[in-house]
Amino acid sequence: TSVSAMQAALNTAAASGSMREVEEACDVIFIAGANTTETHPVFGASLKRAHKRGAFLIVADPRRIELARLADIHLQMQPGTDVALFNAMLNHILARGLENREFIARRTKEFDTVKQAVAPYPPERAEALTGVPAALIRQAAERYAKGPNTTTLWAMGLTQHLTGHDMVTSLLNLILATGMIGRWGAAMMPVRGQNNVQGASDMGAIPFVYPDYQSVSDPAMREKFARVWGVEPERMSLTPGLKVTEMTQEGSPIRALYIMGENPIISDPDIAHAEAWFRSIEFLAVQDLFLTETARYADVVLPGASFAEKTGTFVNTERRIQLAHQAIHPPGTARADWEIIVDLSNRLGLPTTFPSPEAVMEEIRQVAPAWAGVSYQRLKNLAGLQYPVPSDDHPGTAFLFDDRFPTPDGKATFHPAQYTDPAELPDQEYPFVMNTGRQLYHWHTGTMSRRSNGLDAREPTATVEIHPDDAAELGITDGDLVRLTSRRNAVVISARVSDRVARRQIFVPFHFREAAANLLTSPVLEPHAKMPALKVCAVRIEPVAVGATV
Repeated sequence: TSVSAMQAALNTAAASGSMREVEEACDVIFIAGANTTETHPVFGASLKRAHKRGAFLIVADPRRIELARLADIHLQMQPGTDVALFNAMLNHILARGLENREFIARRTKEFDTVKQAVAPYPPERAEALTGVPAALIRQAAERYAKGPNTTTLWAMGLTQHLTGHDMVTSLLNLILATGMIGRWGAAMMPVRGQNNVQGASDMGAIPFVYPDYQSVSDPAMREKFARVWGVEPERMSLTPGLKVTEMTQEGSPIRALYIMGENPIISDPDIAHAEAWFRSIEFLAVQDLFLTETARYADVVLPGASFAEKTGTFVNTERRIQLAHQAIHPPGTARADWEIIVDLSNRLGLPTTFPSPEAVMEEIRQVAPAWAGVSYQRLKNLAGLQYPVPSDDHPGTAFLFDDRFPTPDGKATFHPAQYTDPAELPDQEYPFVMNTGRQLYHWHTGTMSRRSNGLDAREPTATVEIHPDDAAELGITDGDLVRLTSRRNAVVISARVSDRVARRQIFVPFHFREAAANLLTSPVLEPHAKMPALKVCAVRIEPVAVGATV
């Protein structure tokens, strides 16, 4: 979702800045929908050091996460109302004349469309929609705009909504209108959801681009990659492929699937539907470290190697390419992913002759302009290179967009965004809003972290955070079993009474297969990136007796 919004506005899909500049140089930090200290703890520690140094911290989050407790301003909005909040902040900035007019005139276009779009969002209207006091919205807006150097971070708390594209778009409008991008200390930082997600998308592991974000719909790009790969251009479609979440939808044309390092039977929304779909397809191959819930349905399982068992590069949130060397041999018949792919390609009649990971990097240098100066030899002697690295003597790029954006005319484009209600609202039968996410000690579907005795001992069971007043009203005490029921399914889970959530809101981590949060979530997809709406789900809560089941 971040990629679709950023491509539309900036023609980029990566952070503009660096963790070091956030820690050392920014004056204001605005964090929206990112529980960074738990989900990205290394970066989270940098943020805490920046705040301790004196950076002013604004956090927009429905929960009182650790960073919200530390924040100078906490904008505790109703889940799914971010567009109204960001539009109201920009509305007030314009009313006070705090926009960066010189930046808008020189570096952007279509500003008037957004100026008109935010006019109906005075802070008082936003207060009615978001629950955040108008005075606090004004205070946050002024502090954001005055910087002088404001860094903006966001993560899946923004993107996993029906209107996630619009949420990121409205935040980008705020960044552009204030000129808080393109200089040291004013960074745009979309914090990526998983390790090496940045590197995977850089290499074209998304359905509408080749490596380095070169469009699959561009005939010239098709010719270029067909020539490098030694295939006829006509064999390569100009039509973008399906998004991951589209593949399992009703009427999907997919009959066979090859999955690498993904566990969709736990991570997809509405698990019962996803599970039935995976049972129905003709062939499934899964390449993973362990026999995951998804791999159990596979016709073929290809055992992959972990990060410590293979050599290769990883790209983090700040565009830093780092080389990891194999430390130990893979167990049994497990092999590095690139070796499996090369063998499979050759058996499918597509001759592929990479003898090593370094040879793969040499092709990347050839086809990806932003990586032209990246080599294993350079990476061996450095703590990483931040792309773009256009030549062998280039030192890497600490921050982007100091003089132009990567668009044909060098300008960023404003896009208006209007607030619409979440896909699923609470009612009398389902009066609570469930938010899902991660915890410090586990990662996504728990494929690795739940196999670590040390980590699992810290968070061994699934819990639901519920506000003390709601718990008292329902006769629930800490540790009680409760039943959560949505419009799709139900799970039994242990209660964790906590003021981290607001009244009539609950939070459930999605790591635990025995109480899988995504049994409850809605299959509705955001229309641009097809991201599932995992952050707003209407449920009811009932105490149950010990030993009860769904």
